[in-house]
Amino acid sequence: MHGMEAPDTDFPVQELLRQLSADTRSSSEIARLSGVSQPTVSRLRLSNGRRLRRSASFNKLCSFYGVKPASRHAAAYNELLRNAIVDVWDGSEEHGRALLVVIKGLKELRERPG
Repeated sequence: MHGMEAPDTDFPVQELLRQLSADTRSSSEIARLSGVSQPTVSRLRLSNGRRLRRSASFNKLCSFYGVKPASRHAAAYNELLRNAIVDVWDGSEEHGRALLVVIKGLKELRERPG
């Protein structure tokens, strides 16, 4: 499958950015109250939606501000991911373990500063 992208017609980026911009509290205070890091709040406030993706932090902030993403799109995205894994996995335990290493490695890349 080439060009796999998350269905994002209801991805509430602009609504979350509006909420963050309108909030007069400091990024540190929002971070403390919402359970995300202060650098994440600051980065989102400055991002104008560029390179913003759905993540645990994004979901926590949506929940904090009462911004509701459409769950049917999350289900569609889950199906895309499941299909992609099925397409590349040869069914063996060894290959399954290798795929887990790759997927978990992506998380580590995302968490690196810079």
